[in-house]
Amino acid sequence: MPKSLQQVLSQIDKLQREANSIRAKEVAGVISRIQEAIRHYNLTPADLFGTTSKKTSAAPKGKRGGVAKYQSADGKTWSGVGKRPNWFVAAIEAGKTPEELLVDGRPGASTEQSKPTRSRAAKRKSTTKERRTGEPKYHNGEGKTWTGKGTRPGWFVAALGSGKTAEDLLISKS
Repeated sequence: MPKSLQQVLSQIDKLQREANSIRAKEVAGVISRIQEAIRHYNLTPADLFGTTSKKTSAAPKGKRGGVAKYQSADGKTWSGVGKRPNWFVAAIEAGKTPEELLVDGRPGASTEQSKPTRSRAAKRKSTTKERRTGEPKYHNGEGKTWTGKGTRPGWFVAALGSGKTAEDLLISKS
């Protein structure tokens, strides 16, 4: 006797609940064994996960995560993008130059960071091989050819309209 869709869905729901219950019991057992091992070996979070420092670069970061280009005497930073912060404006008005406020204090030190980067598309375009022209597949008998790829040329469409077939226009490989 075939089962109805409702019966199958009900069975799936029941099995899913059963699977979730079994998983919860297994996870509880795994966690208790891990906790026991941690206590037994006196492990610390650093032992388990390495250092907790998230610092990936020596360059100071601005408030929004960009690389800081300018820094005040009291440690405030600015990436150089967007509205100038009050501390930067005040320092300029006090006679400082933007070069003096660069993060590492050397004029032109951050020019490498401020260079525009190429877009992904530009990188892809420059790294892909040049398109190769394929061998012609079709001809009209008057010197015009087409590879069979891309938009159909006008002479091909006209030939089809005049009653010829694509097979009639194929270049014979003899």
